[in-house]
Amino acid sequence: RVAGLGFSARIRPGYLVSLNGEWNRVELDEGSFTTRLYRLVTEAQFNPRVALVNNIQYDSQSAVLGWQSRFRWILRPGNDLYFVYTQNWLDDVLASRITTLDKRFASKVVYTHRF
Repeated sequence: RVAGLGFSARIRPGYLVSLNGEWNRVELDEGSFTTRLYRLVTEAQFNPRVALVNNIQYDSQSAVLGWQSRFRWILRPGNDLYFVYTQNWLDDVLASRITTLDKRFASKVVYTHRF
């Protein structure tokens, strides 16, 4: 069984906030369990060429909280520059704290050559 709830709001042109929750009841021969997934996404398009998207997500099965921030700059149509930062934390119930699992930074250049 699946149940979900979502809310999105366009604060003003170019700015969007979305909040979603999903609950899954999984039943297998080996047993059953429930998972919950929560997600917050914010999108900001500063102008037609520059945008920033943040995605924060938590799921109860892995107990991992993740954050991804993606910056996109369109230099010219077909030529893009991306910067992406990702960080994940584990909600460690036994230690009663949240610990960092990993941090990553990546960049990507997209170049289109037209003949």
